[in-house]
Amino acid sequence: MLGVFLNNMNSGVEAFVQFRSPARKILRGMIHRPPTVAGRRGVPGVIFLHGFTGDRMESHWMFVKCARALSRAGFASLRFDFYGSGESEGDFSEASFESEISDAFSAVEFLRRQRGVDSRRLALIGLSLGGAIAASIAHRAGAQALVLWAAVSRFCEVRTAAEQMIKPIPGSNGIAEYNGHAVSLKFLGDSEDPDPLRQIALFRKPTLIIHPGNDLYIPQSAPQDYFDAAGATVKEKVIVPGADHTFSSLDWEHQVIEQSVEWLRTHLVT
Repeated sequence: MLGVFLNNMNSGVEAFVQFRSPARKILRGMIHRPPTVAGRRGVPGVIFLHGFTGDRMESHWMFVKCARALSRAGFASLRFDFYGSGESEGDFSEASFESEISDAFSAVEFLRRQRGVDSRRLALIGLSLGGAIAASIAHRAGAQALVLWAAVSRFCEVRTAAEQMIKPIPGSNGIAEYNGHAVSLKFLGDSEDPDPLRQIALFRKPTLIIHPGNDLYIPQSAPQDYFDAAGATVKEKVIVPGADHTFSSLDWEHQVIEQSVEWLRTHLVT
């Protein structure tokens, strides 16, 4: 663990950190802390999980904006890059869904150990493939709330969305080019598919599902699949009319962040 940069903001304190994955590779990220010190119990924490070929800031810096909004609301949060993504160690061609699951568990444990964070009140926010990872680990990670943004519900959705952009690299032993990234074809699924829908059925805590109304990558059946499968007694599905896959307008973004922060405030700040 190493904090190498502190940034004092009106929305709190931000610190660059790094920690190790189960494969002993360095994962890099940013911790956000609220501007005021909490009582002895500590503040609730949130871990952000980015999408396929994404990073800890995400499209139009949506994770940054949400983390700062959460800080103003009294939360700590961790944004980090999966192995091979962003500024973390490794090459993306070595990454897989399974390695990102392991990275996500490491991130949860890292935030859980931070001074001033209430380890019993942690939530997950996942975007796109990060949503599938969040749904897959929420129960086992002991999360107390779950928020899914445009989440992949079936791994075949990733393959279908990527098919037209995949360019096999001759002689590369299973590596292809995807949108300027070298990616393993195994990541895109020639092994047994993970099943986040089965895993979310085991998760009994509050679950919020937010999905864009005009997602060209993930079908509109996905949010309903998650809602039907979710084991939570308190759950909600929200469709943002007209929004694209990453909610790339100020109005859509504001709606997603505002509803997510309010949901977590309601269910974790008690």
